[in-house]
Amino acid sequence: MTQEKKMDEIKISLDATGNKGEISVVRVDGVIDTMTASELERVMNRLTDQEKYNIIIDLGGVDYISSAGWGIFISNIRDIRQHQGDLKLAGMVPNVYEIYELLEFDTILKAFENVDRARTDFSQLGGVGEQVKPENDQTRPFTTEELNADDYDRTEPDIRPPARKEPEVAEEEPEKEKVVDIDADERRVLKLASDDPFLSTWGMKKILNTEPGNHPKLGWFKIRRILKKHDILSKRKRFQFARKR
Repeated sequence: MTQEKKMDEIKISLDATGNKGEISVVRVDGVIDTMTASELERVMNRLTDQEKYNIIIDLGGVDYISSAGWGIFISNIRDIRQHQGDLKLAGMVPNVYEIYELLEFDTILKAFENVDRARTDFSQLGGVGEQVKPENDQTRPFTTEELNADDYDRTEPDIRPPARKEPEVAEEEPEKEKVVDIDADERRVLKLASDDPFLSTWGMKKILNTEPGNHPKLGWFKIRRILKKHDILSKRKRFQFARKR
């Protein structure tokens, strides 16, 4: 049964999911700032007081989180994990995710595209949540660098035969630089990353999709996949990449 608490700019709904209701889903709508964060904190405290340590925060209806809101998640995570639980974020809109990444909370809290993927991650960690995945399910929980099931890279097994051992030679030839195939979309993304490495992914999307010419539209998630492929997902790495070009 759903319980709701309302304030001027926030609504919090609490549901249970999983085989035995062992996962708590906290749905938040509105803004989480210094005025509303206390209500969310009370809900979090009530869950831990009841020894409910498997928690998903559904942020699909939140368009702003202040430092006070982020602080609630960070302050609870240690106690939750000490009790073999976890706190996972789900459904962040791009603007909220940009702040989450900028503040480097991605090193502390895992983020997922939606509640279903967060719940699946609990089951994969062992004994919590849904135990049977749908047949033909090709998805896996996304990390902070993988936000969309259609866009994040899926690692394929290496099925190439073992390399043939070449006979030793007196002098070794210098190793050739590895050539990476780059398509037109990648060239556009890499050029923009080099020109302005401190642009956010959202900012890159807006610029790329307003460029003159008959260019295909690039989605936010595809841009992130390209950045990840070239290991320049963070602004720091993009800055280093730009200095080398």
